[in-house]
Amino acid sequence: MAEPAPPGRAGRLWLQGRIAAARRGLELLDRKHQLLQRELEKLELAERETRDRWEAACEEAERWGLRAAVLGGQADLSFAASTFAGSTGVEVTWRNNMGVRYPDTVECSFSEPSPAELAAGNAALRPALRAYRSALETAATHAAADEAYRCVVEELQATKRRVRAIERHRLPGLEENLRRLQLHLDELDREERVVTRWARDRRDSSEDDLSRQ
Repeated sequence: MAEPAPPGRAGRLWLQGRIAAARRGLELLDRKHQLLQRELEKLELAERETRDRWEAACEEAERWGLRAAVLGGQADLSFAASTFAGSTGVEVTWRNNMGVRYPDTVECSFSEPSPAELAAGNAALRPALRAYRSALETAATHAAADEAYRCVVEELQATKRRVRAIERHRLPGLEENLRRLQLHLDELDREERVVTRWARDRRDSSEDDLSRQ
């Protein structure tokens, strides 16, 4: 529920201040909307590019995984995979832009296999390992880009809602209240002028009566 304006001329100043603040808010929100829209375009491009790289990396990893399985058998491939299970770390750096917090960069860390572990595998194991690492890195990068895009979309929509609320409700309501108050104050001014003129006329009439006595 909106805060009621004070009565009288103080209310006029109060409403004028609220209207000015609402208009400044609209200007700031419009500026924020423009900046968010530009940022969203960049993030949309990044989301598409990282998705394409992720899909390409997955295809490459699948090819090398099949080669390693063909050369060493599925049992050897499963044993090699179990050796590195749970050894991957992902660190996400976040940024805050115009009040929106979203992922910025991603770094993946992998444990290095020992020479003995690599020697126990076939010739396709090392390139398969690199291909799967690349697939994981591109997957994490794409996930961050997708989340960043989603966060900015949500903030952009929220900004649009705030703009509509001010444009359609708050500002028109304040301006209408000011219009009504101004009409009321004008009426009071007219009444004061009438009363003042009546009082002056009575005083002048009394003075004339005294002067004739």
